[in-house]
Amino acid sequence: MPTVNVKKYDLERLVNMPLDDKFIEDKFPMMGVEVEEIREEEGEKLISFSVNPNRPDYLSVEGLARGFRGFIGIDPGMSKYDVEKSDVKLYVENVKTRPYIAMALIKGIVIDNYVLESIINLQEKLHWVIGRDRKKVAIGIHDFDKVKPPFYYKEVDNISFVPLGYNEEMSAEEILEKHEKGIKYRHLIKGKYPIILDSEGNVLSFPPIINSELTRVTERTRNLLIDVTGTDKVAVEKTLNILVTALAERKYSKIHSVEVIGKEREIYPKLKEETIVVNPDYINKILGTKLQPGIMINYLRRAKLDAVFSENKLIVYIPPYRVDIFSEVDIAEEIAIAYGYDKFKGVYPEIATIGELDKLEKRCDFIREIMIGLGFYEVINLILTNEKVLFEKMKLKGDYIEVLKPASIEHRILRTSILPLIMETLKINEHKELPIKIFEIGDCVILDGNRVREIKKIAGAIMSNETNYSEIKSHVEALLRELRIDYEIDRYDHPSFIKGRCAKIIKDKRVIGYFGEIDPEVLTNFDLEFPVSAFELLIE
Repeated sequence: MPTVNVKKYDLERLVNMPLDDKFIEDKFPMMGVEVEEIREEEGEKLISFSVNPNRPDYLSVEGLARGFRGFIGIDPGMSKYDVEKSDVKLYVENVKTRPYIAMALIKGIVIDNYVLESIINLQEKLHWVIGRDRKKVAIGIHDFDKVKPPFYYKEVDNISFVPLGYNEEMSAEEILEKHEKGIKYRHLIKGKYPIILDSEGNVLSFPPIINSELTRVTERTRNLLIDVTGTDKVAVEKTLNILVTALAERKYSKIHSVEVIGKEREIYPKLKEETIVVNPDYINKILGTKLQPGIMINYLRRAKLDAVFSENKLIVYIPPYRVDIFSEVDIAEEIAIAYGYDKFKGVYPEIATIGELDKLEKRCDFIREIMIGLGFYEVINLILTNEKVLFEKMKLKGDYIEVLKPASIEHRILRTSILPLIMETLKINEHKELPIKIFEIGDCVILDGNRVREIKKIAGAIMSNETNYSEIKSHVEALLRELRIDYEIDRYDHPSFIKGRCAKIIKDKRVIGYFGEIDPEVLTNFDLEFPVSAFELLIE
């Protein structure tokens, strides 16, 4: 989970009260934020908080202080933010690589070391948690007084400016080849270069790579211009909301709008709250409580939400910086947190039963015994992976389920197959003595029409100098024989296997698996130096 380092003095001035270390350690975990440590550093106390990725509004000291004020009851209810109209405009041309942009102004902010550090840290945390390392969303924060509106967002063939942290001009092409950020993120640029300019042709930003040194934010900055670009409109808008509302928590800060003119005219930021209608009986059923609607509203206000009770329903108002509330279940969770998890007591079931393993799990245990008897070692991988491993390296294409808010870009989709992860495990263990014989039994998630279905599969592989089609076939047939499955074997052309050295397993006229020798191109994709034979089978 992301770690947010906060200066205790800054947290106290935002909460507007002194905070004892023990009080911090006791209370913050109750609102879902773990305190990793409180330590002395350079003459002042530093607190490290571990924040769940589903709460990006907690990725700054401002957001943490806002939530804490509500949780302890000194500032309950939804925070309201006024947006003052400005005459600043942004004109958007046809930007294909990153088509969406939102922009806003923060005027009157007083920036010191604490504020400057918080801005930089929040920007980087949002790049990771929402932006998927800038692929989905990238943020630019500028000194507004150093540029002149209106602004222009366009794609160009090339342009030169002084990038942030440098003192000499570089072309966009040179930045991608020589600048640290350019080298790291140049894979996100395809074709022309997206650029944000002011009315005099000054470059503000080269998203998602680097800002201009011209608009560097310092302690002398009083007015901030914030741009958020990306490939997902909702993510862009929500990221801007989190940024401007966090900065508006600072003394004297005022949010000002920017008109973005492209295919449509839109005014940013969009700080309109959303609503969810909840049945109080549902909340009580989920939580096992007997709370009255009025009490629920009080707990929701401690969660920095607002609600009214009308016609036997709770109408809950969600602030614009919350991106994690979608349904009644989420509202129940907010009430549970404010109510206090320590107050929930376990309830014994009224009917005594004796538990036993599910039939499918018993079958899986039996298969494990067979595979171990055949000389294989069991491995366990995560059900989460990425498109490169699951499809690209295996020379495959297919549909998959994507995780909405992944903790890592390497683990962002649910696997549909186990074999690619077995190949990765072989790579990790290639220094071991040959032959290597491994298998895994686990869950896969597939799309079955309009339905998402979870299935059990087994995959196994042998890596050695002498492994071949006949060897893996003998192991697969031994497994099928022990499982007493009536099956047929027929020739099969699978992209991941050598043509003519692969077969499919058929039961009741349905393909339930396949085996064979892995294609040399797939071996190269996984950086494997030895032949591999493998199989994958559906467990019914």
